[in-house]
Amino acid sequence: MLLKKGSKGEQVKELQKALGISADGMFGPGTEQAVISFQKVNGLAADGIVGQKTWEVLGIDTDQSNTDWNAASDTDDKLEYLGKYTTKDGLVIDRAYLDGDQFVRDYGKIQPLGFFIHHTAGWDNPYNTINSWNKDTRGRVATQYCIGGTNVKGKNGSKYDGVTVECFPDHYVGWHLGKVGKFAISKFSGGVELNNFGYLTKKGDKFYTYVNTEVKPEYVCDLGYKFRGFQYWHAYSDKQIESLRLLILHLKDVYPKMDLENGLPKLLKEGVHPKDAFEFNEEAYNAKQFGLWTHTNVRKDKFDCFPQPELVEMLKNL
Repeated sequence: MLLKKGSKGEQVKELQKALGISADGMFGPGTEQAVISFQKVNGLAADGIVGQKTWEVLGIDTDQSNTDWNAASDTDDKLEYLGKYTTKDGLVIDRAYLDGDQFVRDYGKIQPLGFFIHHTAGWDNPYNTINSWNKDTRGRVATQYCIGGTNVKGKNGSKYDGVTVECFPDHYVGWHLGKVGKFAISKFSGGVELNNFGYLTKKGDKFYTYVNTEVKPEYVCDLGYKFRGFQYWHAYSDKQIESLRLLILHLKDVYPKMDLENGLPKLLKEGVHPKDAFEFNEEAYNAKQFGLWTHTNVRKDKFDCFPQPELVEMLKNL
């Protein structure tokens, strides 16, 4: 749901309550200024327009799109919907391409040498995630794939769980790592986002996301130890992990020069403790060893991904 100056109704009231201002249901100058102030404090684009990213930081789920694709409602931009295809291992991949996808083509075709797993730190809907990239003013911020997850409030009947979406073609560049090491590794690697909130905080007997949304217990992973300061995490679902496994098998066919059993899977097979295997890795950071890695392997300030036992087991058995 996109809200801006001039909007009115119950959604505006919900927004105003979340901002702690008078809830009259009218998006006027006062509400616009409150939104801008909130966006500035939280490192968002301070345009006074409430789209997916602002809703997520407010901790409000406004999911209104569906997996048959009708253009998610949180953006004015539209994706080019090209329909589904099925890989030889049975993974159904839906193609909803970024608007004006020339921004991933600036460098011409590439031959990726590595692949990185991320999670979105947000809600379950992969289409909304891709639409938020469409609105990102930094440009080219995207991974090629996004895999839907579970809704921490238990909504939607998990209809996005495991749904795999491709948002630009093979052999093109999307920025997904930021500045890493001495090289622009994004030019030589692909990526996938898992829709997942990441680390959780326990308060009494309840669990909360970083935007203070309560998480149902069945969606909580207790690592039994702390990884990057947190013991409890929004669990990657069985369907997500299986879709990721099938996607990796597909990538082996698409990019035969990319050794996806190297990197993180190799460390795990060698018996390195998952907590250490998922941590910062100098060889990955300096592009001395390509393969399959996570964002945490090349960034000390990130939390994606965490060593959930089911994910670890899948990677060990590639």
